[in-house]
Amino acid sequence: MKLKINSSSLNFFLFPFSFFLLIIIMLSSCSNTGPQTGTLSGTINLEGQSDHSNITIGVYKLAELDPDIVAINQEYPFIGVIINQHTEFDHRFGTLVKAGETDASGYFEINDIPTGIYNVVAIKDSFGFRYIYNVQINSGENLLQRKKDKDERKKLEDENSFNLLPLSFNLEGSKADLTLYPATIISADITTATIFESYHHYIIEQDIKIDDELTIEPGAVIRLNDRVKLTINGDLTAEGRVDNFIWFTSNDSIFSSSVFRFPSSVSLYEYNRVELDGTLNKEVAYCKFEHAGTGLLSKVNGFEISDCIFRESQCGFKVESVDSAFCSNLLCKDIYNDSFAGIYFNQVSHGLIKKNIIIDCEDGINIKVESSPYVINNYINSCNTGIDISFYSSSNIHNNEIYCFNYSIYIAHLSYPIIEKNNVNSTVGIGMFNFGDKKSEIHYNNLNCSIYAIKLRADHWTPIYYDVSAENNYYYTTNEDEIETLLYDKHDGHQFIEGEIIYKPYLTTLNIYSGIL
Repeated sequence: MKLKINSSSLNFFLFPFSFFLLIIIMLSSCSNTGPQTGTLSGTINLEGQSDHSNITIGVYKLAELDPDIVAINQEYPFIGVIINQHTEFDHRFGTLVKAGETDASGYFEINDIPTGIYNVVAIKDSFGFRYIYNVQINSGENLLQRKKDKDERKKLEDENSFNLLPLSFNLEGSKADLTLYPATIISADITTATIFESYHHYIIEQDIKIDDELTIEPGAVIRLNDRVKLTINGDLTAEGRVDNFIWFTSNDSIFSSSVFRFPSSVSLYEYNRVELDGTLNKEVAYCKFEHAGTGLLSKVNGFEISDCIFRESQCGFKVESVDSAFCSNLLCKDIYNDSFAGIYFNQVSHGLIKKNIIIDCEDGINIKVESSPYVINNYINSCNTGIDISFYSSSNIHNNEIYCFNYSIYIAHLSYPIIEKNNVNSTVGIGMFNFGDKKSEIHYNNLNCSIYAIKLRADHWTPIYYDVSAENNYYYTTNEDEIETLLYDKHDGHQFIEGEIIYKPYLTTLNIYSGIL
């Protein structure tokens, strides 16, 4: 007798088996799609020590780059500072993902790190910290590998060279992926030539004067105590590099390695200022000044500064009581005292403010008391007032991009700047609280303003008698009634304003030659 199984019967027997097999495959697939993790290991040494234990290593999320600054960098790569992890990351404000510690040999291993790209911080009390940026963590084992830059390669070459008196061979640092150096405490004035070395930390405990030559190498970190001032009278060479800034910042207990274990809200105090004085040579470039009363104050005639960052301070870069000063390619952000500014010129007869990015400040640029710098090709955004000019100051304000909440440009107290070829976007474009008999010159600007493009202001103490020469500007309309509503002068009925804004002829199309060149 033959057993006959038709197709419907076969399907009946196979269905439970197929369904069971499908469940197994799905479960297996789900188990393989969980979070991928990796292990990071390496060796970190303490210079001059035989015991390298208890160095804390933190794996941090990347700093979020300000999208507004990134957009400015992309549109105008030749102005300001190009931001990246090196310019923006500060572990005090970072998000810690994993942490570990070294043993006596300096070896560490951190497990179960989600795959991705991170910044790695090595820190030990009294030795400062070091950052390694953009470390890729893949599934499995990862070694801490860092491409040594030319400064460090030169240092290792010197350390590993023969010294015939006495004969020795120094391999310190050659086995480690990273070396931490003892922090240097500075508690007395410096009167001899001094070098602040790369990757070393210098803690300024009290007001300090440096009266001899000071060289600050790329990567050095200068940490100033609360309200402390560092005055440099001698020669200064503080030139970092585009990939290795010098860092001036407040010295906080948050720099302790305990921050990895007990995270808390970050509240930083401010150092007073770094001040440059005297007549000797000063060279400053690729430096960061953060958490200060005034990041950097210069009283040096003819001083030039470029490619620096001023951030989270009451005042950024300030220069006063000199014949001339020149600043270019600065990034000023989060300068919050309305009595100061991202860039502040006070009693500066001549100078240049050029190609700077100034963003999220109370005031962008202040030009005070007989100051007349040339202001060109700056990008000013999200400030209360973009450029504030007062007390007998007469700058040339040309080809800037100014986007502000209140005034883009504010003029007061017998100041007569020439304002030409700027792109202005704010509540009030140009406000004038002035007096005297000289006409201000405002021409070829694109004025995109929600209330007034140009506004005269007065009170009973300072009546306004002068006229304003404002021909050949574009108001984003060609309707004269609409243009006149954007101009506030004697025709608007203020009893102490007798001056008129002379706006004809006006441009009927956008001036393509305005704004940053």
